[in-house]
Amino acid sequence: MTLTSVIAGAAVAVLIFLVLRASSRSGDSDLPDADLATEADLRTLIMAGRKIDAIKVYRRLHRVDLKAAKDAVERMADELGPLPGPK
Repeated sequence: MTLTSVIAGAAVAVLIFLVLRASSRSGDSDLPDADLATEADLRTLIMAGRKIDAIKVYRRLHRVDLKAAKDAVERMADELGPLPGPK
């Protein structure tokens, strides 16, 4: 194995890592940044029917596990009441 092939293999591995990392983050691009997220953002996501996104934001904001975040978001959704349906 030559030095050139080792360097080329490492470069390919780095590129694959960067592409996979960027694609995994693309789904969260419309979520508020953890440093900027507020409880109002959580309410907005819940009222829009985006509970999964609300759970993600809650986890980043409060640094809790998935179950704690899900339970908290469900409580918030119950407190906010049912979503208005189509007329």
